Amino acid sequence: MKLNHTLEINCPIEKVWYWLATPERAMAWQTNVSNTEILHQTPDWIGTTFRETVEENGRSTEMEGVVTKYVENQSLAMRMEGQYNTVDVEWYLEKLGEHSCLTVEADIRFKSFMKWMSIILWPVFMWGALKQLQEEFTRLEELCECGDITPPICNVV
Repeated sequence: MKLNHTLEINCPIEKVWYWLATPERAMAWQTNVSNTEILHQTPDWIGTTFRETVEENGRSTEMEGVVTKYVENQSLAMRMEGQYNTVDVEWYLEKLGEHSCLTVEADIRFKSFMKWMSIILWPVFMWGALKQLQEEFTRLEELCECGDITPPICNVV
């Protein structure tokens, strides 16, 4: 299942990057990530490994990941593997005057019985993924637009 979504945010790229590229901050807008842990960090982030706990519908599962691309204030990509799926995701940032344009491209490949379920229930899976993505982007936009370029202090978190 492939997803692609773009959002224009009323703030500089550096502020979007502040919320996007740090796992602890990303948890503030990623609705289903309840825990994240860096297992091994590399100096340039490429090859950094991590583990996330993802919760959906009252159930949790762990996913292990690796950063596959890291260009500060431009793009971040990672591959995550879990019991039920493999996810490749990349975020791209582009400057639009005083605004930022954030695009995410994700490829979600289900495993075992979930693979068959995703074929049968594709519209339901797609609707849920798009709904979650929209909620996350709305939350990220709120965080990015709430204050100045320094680490924001606002009532959104």
